Amino acid sequence: MIYDYLIIGAGSAGAHAAHFLHRGGARVAVVEQSAIGAGGSGAAGAFISPRVGRGGELQRFTNEAFRFAIEFYASSPYFYQTGILRLPKEGQSFAGLEEFLDVPFTKHEDGFLFPTAGILKAKPHLQLLLEKIPLYYFSARPIKKEDYFQVGELRAHKIILATGAWDELIDEPYIRIGKVGGVRFDVRSDLALPYSMHKMVSVSANIEGIVTIGATHNREGARPKEPRILFEEAKKMVGEFDYEIAGMYCGVRSSVSDHLPIVGELIADARVPKIRSFKTLETKELPRKGIIILNGFGGRGFVFGPYIGYLLARHLLDGEPLPQVVDVDRYFIRYRKKGRV
Repeated sequence: MIYDYLIIGAGSAGAHAAHFLHRGGARVAVVEQSAIGAGGSGAAGAFISPRVGRGGELQRFTNEAFRFAIEFYASSPYFYQTGILRLPKEGQSFAGLEEFLDVPFTKHEDGFLFPTAGILKAKPHLQLLLEKIPLYYFSARPIKKEDYFQVGELRAHKIILATGAWDELIDEPYIRIGKVGGVRFDVRSDLALPYSMHKMVSVSANIEGIVTIGATHNREGARPKEPRILFEEAKKMVGEFDYEIAGMYCGVRSSVSDHLPIVGELIADARVPKIRSFKTLETKELPRKGIIILNGFGGRGFVFGPYIGYLLARHLLDGEPLPQVVDVDRYFIRYRKKGRV
């Protein structure tokens, strides 16, 4: 059997793409070298909230994805619509930002309360998505054959790289994936918040006796922050509370320069001739690799996951164009124009 699509990576990107492709009738399988949600997805607090800012394509697309995710998660037994209060960081202000918000909110304290936002139990949600999809565990190394890819004993017409910060299989010069570390604590506590909160860190409402605190971000090469800082920041937000640590989870998330997801089939840069005019360039006519990338979700893996998975499935199965703001071709054009990523 030759699969239509073989997805490498069983985090938020891979699992949601597999779900929508499978639902659309494609023959799809997933290869994972460790476990479902083993990387950044499994360590994520999975706070599903919108972006606050002064408009622009990043905020517009993020909030578009947020609205889609909220509707999608409504049928998940692992989503808790707690509402999330977003507060400005020290030295910042949300004054005047109401006009740029395109999701339901109420003004609360110095920030905005988003009543439709909430918390997702990430790993069981991913496991449920992949329940009916073939899942294989090994370290994948795709080998291009004449008209298909060989991955171990498996064959597929096209490969989807949903590998997040693990970027060893991405070999195009115009794609560079940064790494951002994070840590999350689940604590047993009787802390009872009326909603989840986010400022310097995120603190969840109490769900079945567990409060989630995280995640602080450590960029690649930076000195890691001590875990106690998370609890110090949490107490600044909610006051003193007693707790017992139930679990600590660390992971590395992918990061890209414009903070928008990257999705689409990779252009084979080595086979592209010199471009004489970018104004008349039709990227659709450029040589492709048969390898699709799904990356750059950063700290919003479970906000972007469902929407990007849905858009990719529509693109591959129905020929719908990808939004330009997330299409991988934007990075190829920037690279060819400037000679660097």
